[in-house]
Amino acid sequence: MKKLLTRRQFLRSGALVAAGATIAACAPQAAPPAEPSSAEPTPADAAPEAEAPQASEPSAAAATQVRLSVWADVQDAAVYDNMVKAFQATQDNISVVTEQYAGDYYSKVMANFAGGDAADVLYYQGWKWQAFAEDKVLISLDDFVNADNLQAKWVDNDNYKNTTEWKGVKYMTPSDVGSLVIYYNRDLFDKRGVPYPKEGWTWEDFQAYIEKLSFEEDGIQYYGWAQGAGWNGAYARVVNFMRRNGYVEWDQIVEPTKALWDHPDVISALQFCVYDTIAKGWSPSPEVIQGGGVGVDTGRVAMVLEGPWFMPRLWGDLSTLAKETGGINYDVAEPPIGTVDLNFNFGHVHGHCITATSKQQAAGWELIKFILADEGQQIIAQGGRMCGHPDNIDKIWAPLASETYNFKNTAAFSNGMREGATPVILGQGSTFDVYGGGPLQVLWDKLVGLQATAAEAVPAANQELQTALDEYWAARS
Repeated sequence: MKKLLTRRQFLRSGALVAAGATIAACAPQAAPPAEPSSAEPTPADAAPEAEAPQASEPSAAAATQVRLSVWADVQDAAVYDNMVKAFQATQDNISVVTEQYAGDYYSKVMANFAGGDAADVLYYQGWKWQAFAEDKVLISLDDFVNADNLQAKWVDNDNYKNTTEWKGVKYMTPSDVGSLVIYYNRDLFDKRGVPYPKEGWTWEDFQAYIEKLSFEEDGIQYYGWAQGAGWNGAYARVVNFMRRNGYVEWDQIVEPTKALWDHPDVISALQFCVYDTIAKGWSPSPEVIQGGGVGVDTGRVAMVLEGPWFMPRLWGDLSTLAKETGGINYDVAEPPIGTVDLNFNFGHVHGHCITATSKQQAAGWELIKFILADEGQQIIAQGGRMCGHPDNIDKIWAPLASETYNFKNTAAFSNGMREGATPVILGQGSTFDVYGGGPLQVLWDKLVGLQATAAEAVPAANQELQTALDEYWAARS
């Protein structure tokens, strides 16, 4: 959704339901492509038509039935069909019904809450569930986690905490994740005599590579960079570059009170990655990508920052160039660094929450435990999603993914989750989030459309973001 609901709008959209919890409507988008998961998030990922709820064995009336929402993507439908079948094979007491919500996933979740018909276990992206928790339509998982001593499933770093906890309470599981890495076309690097990106390459290397990798040959334009992989990108895709020297554009990541965007590191990152690359023909412009995109998957772009969900476009039966070459001769690298030797990419975390209205919370937790266990994580990896814990990325996901998608540097993904950053987290009533909205969308439109340079646009955006934060906090007082 472009804008999260205000508290009054949220409460007005559905009747309050008794049972010790406030049940109303809630808010918020995708991942892997995700986002999305999440799970993240490119507009090119189309959602299939919604399927009727699928009940898996056992069908005995005595079995406790758990309703599980599934992200609206063909890939996720297959993952959770296999997940439920495997879970059913381990026991006879719980029957799981999957519900896949086509179109605007979060609008359907919200409508179900408003109608008093929310599923027992809901899938979320890590920046989208906080408003729901605030209105007590989701429950804390802490008692379940502590009773089963499963704290180790949650990685002890700020990014995982930011995206799975609210006010120090666990609400979401890290079921699958997606770190952003630099995908690069080895053939274009070889053609231009540019060294492949490697660990420790710098912001200055990155800038020089993009310019050298942008050229025209036989009437075809090649680009060193795609600001968005066939779309127009967003804040979450640039945060690594903005923070390369350790500067952070907010006073705090979770519920900031001050916008601090008017800084040389922020302005220079946006100016180069968005404005300059488009203005100088080093990145496809909105006009070029209109109607399908010109990305790394087409063989005409040397580099892009994307998540693991991007790989099927590059290699295999579903890749853009599958018929000609089997795909793109590519590999991945961690994003370039500035003066601080850390990876500040956005580490997407996606997972499951249990609803307050559910009468099957204990059974829902049993399903969640299975998803987090090695067998469940193996199914996630086999379905193309990345395991939730960095150790399982290395142990389970990496061997499958590198063979299936023909690349080598799997450590770039696990390292990205060990070090990754969160752009921003806000609760109910915010006009923007990690993928834009409100003042962020206005800023992006100006930069992508070459209407204003970053030096011109960022100060105004900072004021607008501060106003949005002030209004956010005023509504909570």
